[in-house]
Amino acid sequence: MSATAGRNVECPVRWCDETGTHAVHRRYVASVKGGERGAGLVGINIAQRVQPRASVGVELTVTTPWASTAGYLFAAASVPEIAAALTDAAERATELGGTSP
Repeated sequence: MSATAGRNVECPVRWCDETGTHAVHRRYVASVKGGERGAGLVGINIAQRVQPRASVGVELTVTTPWASTAGYLFAAASVPEIAAALTDAAERATELGGTSP
């Protein structure tokens, strides 16, 4: 198989959206405009490292026009607390004069 053909090979993990050789199984959930003035996206994914006994977690990726994509894989159990903290911070920022989406 050629390198070009290998990029299109489906992953055997049924829920994974990735094709070809990859280090993380990933199911894309959403992309949200996250930057000030509309610059940048925050991606939300279900993800699992390709290694034995790796846990499935929630991955956030951030893209900006001026930097490469950065990502972080969270343990699924910690995500509700992170979501609550983000919501609280957004409410406080709005009260302090932040803009609404």
